[in-house]
Amino acid sequence: MLRINSEYSSDISQELEELFKALGNINRLLLIYSLSSSEIEKISVSEIAQMMELTQPAASQHLKVLKTAKILDAKKKGNHIYYTFNQRALIKHKKKIDFLFECVLSKCSDLE
Repeated sequence: MLRINSEYSSDISQELEELFKALGNINRLLLIYSLSSSEIEKISVSEIAQMMELTQPAASQHLKVLKTAKILDAKKKGNHIYYTFNQRALIKHKKKIDFLFECVLSKCSDLE
């Protein structure tokens, strides 16, 4: 079982905090849902702004937060920057979230 004060739990907690902050905004969640449910593989700031009815600065800020949390990657092509899902980082994020819930659920089963 994971010890609360272990170095690993501290590291994973900080990483999860950043991830949950990025996901803790309705516009960013809607942006992720939009990207994951559409047939679009990459999207620019102006396309996101138009699709979500946001200003370009607001869309840009949301994309920056998601990029900082390694949910999205950015690649410049011509005059535009296109955003795609960062699959490798998303797999790591999922493992951390799964680990967190395994710890919680094991404690819950101990209480039953």
